[in-house]
Amino acid sequence: RQEEELEKIRQEGAQQQDEAGDGADARRESDEVNRAEIERRAKEVGAWETKPYEVLAVETDCGAKDLKKAYRKLSLMLHPDKIYDTALRELAKIAFMDVVAAYEVLGDPEKRAAFDDMGGADQAQFHTYWEWKQYGGGTKAKDFYTGDKLISKLTESLWPRRVTGKKIWLVEFYTPWCSACGSFVPIFKQIAKMLENDDIEVGAVNCEANKAVCSEWFSIPSYPALMLVGSADHGAQQTYGQGKSKGAQEVVDWARLIAEEWTWLFDHSKVDVMHSEEEFEKQILDTEDLWFVVFTDGLFCGPCRTAMTNALRLDAALHGLAKVGAVDCEEPRNHRLCFERMGVPSPPHAPQVRIYRKGKKDAKSAPGYTGEVLYNANEIAPQIALQLTERVARHALSDEMPSTALGTGRVGDFQGDDKESSKPPPPPQWNGPT
Repeated sequence: RQEEELEKIRQEGAQQQDEAGDGADARRESDEVNRAEIERRAKEVGAWETKPYEVLAVETDCGAKDLKKAYRKLSLMLHPDKIYDTALRELAKIAFMDVVAAYEVLGDPEKRAAFDDMGGADQAQFHTYWEWKQYGGGTKAKDFYTGDKLISKLTESLWPRRVTGKKIWLVEFYTPWCSACGSFVPIFKQIAKMLENDDIEVGAVNCEANKAVCSEWFSIPSYPALMLVGSADHGAQQTYGQGKSKGAQEVVDWARLIAEEWTWLFDHSKVDVMHSEEEFEKQILDTEDLWFVVFTDGLFCGPCRTAMTNALRLDAALHGLAKVGAVDCEEPRNHRLCFERMGVPSPPHAPQVRIYRKGKKDAKSAPGYTGEVLYNANEIAPQIALQLTERVARHALSDEMPSTALGTGRVGDFQGDDKESSKPPPPPQWNGPT
């Protein structure tokens, strides 16, 4: 494979030279720019066995598209026909072999998952483990997308390492015994191909082998299920509606619509997550700001993530006139705050949204103040929840916004905004109850 890749790159380089001339001066200049990096890589030959991510210069949570870009970039840098100096060219060949070997491991979703499971073991251990996995060792059920380079395998251990930052993932949840899931495989592969050049990663979860992910984290009711998710940093989640056509084009259009909005929200909206009772007092009760706060039963439960997504949208609509926060009642440090002081129902409970009035509300000014419950976020229709929140906020901020402002999700509708410099977000795609 390495020799084939090298020969392919040589042929590409030869063709480029025929078209553009020798270009010796440009190659000499490139040699000086890349010399130190090529020499370093040649000295560290064999690093791909335990450090393939470092060889490809990517993060451990990078997506398949980022891997491919990194591999292509390094291949061009180490291209033999782009290097003028003969000695440096030989070093580049050695370094190139490492890059190809690293990509052979990480470019295959199954091999990458196995390598991550091993936690950076040496090549001998990894090879033994990979052979064991290939013959069914450690697996509970057949995976539909083994070896597919566009669909990443997501497991309970891999999820927090893959679904990170501002990445947006389209995920299928399936079981091998589900006939509808089997029929959906070619459609989902087509969807992955259609999204290959979008900023949307595509993954799949085998729910027979990863029951905690499907049952405890996302409460998947039926299979196959499609969901757009963001990292725990943003808590974003939206489910493709049951009963809707799962045609490739319909799913892709839906995913692109939501992803466009989320991309804007991740850059412009913020939900402040409180990690302790002291932090809650300092940020909310000891200030005179108006706050909308979501109390969740953990940040991974399906209804909680749905409520967090809507909280991002609410922050975009309020645009600085009020603040939006969240309290994870599953955290031990928040137990007293949630269940004793605020009277949040004992778990499992629906996400609850409370408003904390504008003005003084500290212990001295308002002893025992617990805010006002607006609604349990997953128990009423989303449009009703939005109208209720809109009415409350409009009344509380009546002197600062026009009567039609809140709920439109548009920057520029509020007093003091600079409409010329603010790019409006896409229209909000409010989540319904899960």
